[in-house]
Amino acid sequence: MGLVSHGARVRGRRDGMPAAEFWTERTVAWYARALARSDYARRVLDALGSELDRCRDALDVGAGCGALALPLARRLAAVTALEPAPAMAAALRAAAAREGLGNLAVVQAAWGEAPVPPHDLVLCAHVGGLMRRDSPFLREAGLVARRLVCLVRDIEGKPGADKFFFSELYPALLGRPYKHRCDDDETLAALERLGIRPDVAVITYSSDQPFTSLDEACDFFMTYLSVEGPGPRAYLERFLAERLECRAGEWVAPLRKTAAVITWRTG
Repeated sequence: MGLVSHGARVRGRRDGMPAAEFWTERTVAWYARALARSDYARRVLDALGSELDRCRDALDVGAGCGALALPLARRLAAVTALEPAPAMAAALRAAAAREGLGNLAVVQAAWGEAPVPPHDLVLCAHVGGLMRRDSPFLREAGLVARRLVCLVRDIEGKPGADKFFFSELYPALLGRPYKHRCDDDETLAALERLGIRPDVAVITYSSDQPFTSLDEACDFFMTYLSVEGPGPRAYLERFLAERLECRAGEWVAPLRKTAAVITWRTG
């Protein structure tokens, strides 16, 4: 029986919380720290290959703090980043300013909330709500993309790819199993119904999450699991002390991910 039945307090969990509320300056900083050492962007752009060479500008829908928008801006003439979460948009603007990327425009809005002009490439990565079978975005993206649409979805459930030990922590701390939210098959089926036959490249990438201390690691996991109280924290301290890897003075949650890079030409 999970600790949730023994006095643990469970806040509104991330999987039921609006993204704009979950993303704060601190949670964005955690995410950006993992991205800084990840090979994620390189793997995605490599999967696009010569198709990216045909593109002069790009629209990144749900750009976050710039996992793909920043490397695209280093390569293309112009990038528009559409991002609704204020903390994410602010972090992306700051990162672009630090790098002197004046060709990256950040629009704080969700898809459909602000007008966007056509771009050669329309990209959307890990925004599950826009890739579900009933999402208008799947139909509308091709109307904005002059040349190419690219969707990226993690393929969860692969051996050795248990996201942040959630398959163990959800039952222990929340009293329920962890359910994967990403399903690339759902997206592919929706595209097929629209008459779209995309190319699919499967990539693997590192998404290790570093921490400066075990205490910070506990803060991270309590935030992601949305639990409070001394019981869950004591459990996490014991659990993470055994599972995290110590590397060069850091505590690291190792994570390898597999993703589908789904593309189709529009012109």
